[in-house]
Amino acid sequence: MKKVCLIMAVVMLGFVSLVSAQKPFAGTIKMHSHIEGTEDPNITSQGESDYSIQIFGNYTKTVVSQEGLGVINITNGDAKNAVTILDIMGMGKYYIEVSAEKLQETQKNVKYDYNKTGEKKNIAGYDCEKVVVTQTDMETDESVTFVVYISSALNTGDNINFMETPGLAGYPLRTEVKRDIEGTEITIVTEATEIIPSKKIKAVDFMMPADAQDIHTNPDLMKMLGMGSEEDED
Repeated sequence: MKKVCLIMAVVMLGFVSLVSAQKPFAGTIKMHSHIEGTEDPNITSQGESDYSIQIFGNYTKTVVSQEGLGVINITNGDAKNAVTILDIMGMGKYYIEVSAEKLQETQKNVKYDYNKTGEKKNIAGYDCEKVVVTQTDMETDESVTFVVYISSALNTGDNINFMETPGLAGYPLRTEVKRDIEGTEITIVTEATEIIPSKKIKAVDFMMPADAQDIHTNPDLMKMLGMGSEEDED
């Protein structure tokens, strides 16, 4: 009987360890962006920025504040929707939502190809693999290609990349996007500088503020932001 109890205890310990190991990542990732390919300070200064991303499973939240304007971007990979909240000094909070239906309509004519190169890179202490992403508009055959370095070690949610790279497992700790500026090809690089796991981050932290209003209730603000078209109002 004691032997059976011991075996059961070992099995239960293994089960608890497995559940703990599979618990979705919760924490903050500090990111830094810069521009490569030119030394022109007028260009490089535009690409320098630091920000943080909070993550809880399939949820992400990015907060950026400057000159009286706060912008909060929240994505929900479980529901496959996203919301941007504008906190404007003197005007209050307004939100712009991208519903699952609208996102599905946008993505239905886009083909996503992921070329896993096998090239490895350690970023902020986590092993990553280089993946070349190609997004092709099936109606025009126009393509956009960029590079991400994906880490599966964070154990983020399976649908965390539903907006930019749907179906790609892992989390991008570095992205490289090429752009042409007045004949000069530059690369916008965004890379994680620090990853801070935290048990204090909960799903409730990703809820929309209760005092945020739908931006469609303020036509003047929509016009000011260039959102006055019928397409934007749908």
